[in-house]
Amino acid sequence: MSETFNTKALVLNRHIYCEYDSRVTVYTVDFGKIDLLARGTQKPGSKLAAHIEPLSLVNLMIVKGKNTDYIGSSVISDAYAGIKGDLTKLPAAGSALFAFNRLVRHEEKDEELFNLLLEFLDILDQKPRQADWLLASWSLKFLSALGYQPELYRCVFCQKRLVPEKLYFNAKEGGIICHNCFKKVKLVEEDKSSSSPFAAARVGKEVSIGTIKILRIILAKNWATLSKLKIEKSYLKSLNIISKT
Repeated sequence: MSETFNTKALVLNRHIYCEYDSRVTVYTVDFGKIDLLARGTQKPGSKLAAHIEPLSLVNLMIVKGKNTDYIGSSVISDAYAGIKGDLTKLPAAGSALFAFNRLVRHEEKDEELFNLLLEFLDILDQKPRQADWLLASWSLKFLSALGYQPELYRCVFCQKRLVPEKLYFNAKEGGIICHNCFKKVKLVEEDKSSSSPFAAARVGKEVSIGTIKILRIILAKNWATLSKLKIEKSYLKSLNIISKT
């Protein structure tokens, strides 16, 4: 007799598998990210199909099969109707699910990552606007939770505290570069034979003090606070560029 497990999960992705079945990627509370077989979901009238749509929080019964695990049953806990019915929110949620699925490894359980994604979806589902701001905030919090928190208080090269001057964000180096170090990077950028510690660096994107302050706020504040903030479009544009680098 097959062994079964019950767990809460968020459906990340689903695609056709064979003629009548689906392959579903979910992130579970108990097992992390796993791939499961959903039998018969491509057949007309399948009851299971509606309960394994991407962007659905579900209660799963997983059946341990001989070659692959499959979904025995699924009941939706939250369909995020406020997101799915809003064309400004849906792309933001889709971007978050895509990044999460791409960057999180299989079978590595992390409750912090799971809760961070659910908190983002919950607040996005409730708020009528600010989808871009919430996505930018989640992206930074997500990368930080993965171990890629940027240095926002000191220059990543000279380690001096940042002062109000021209500053640059460099994702490869992991944070902000001060103006003096930026000039040194520029000088050695094309010198392949240089032994300078700046030789392997790439020039970053200029970023304002205001944007850096917002980045600090994102990492320091909770969703209840962040959802109440109104961010100027110029800052939001900078945040989107940074979050995608």
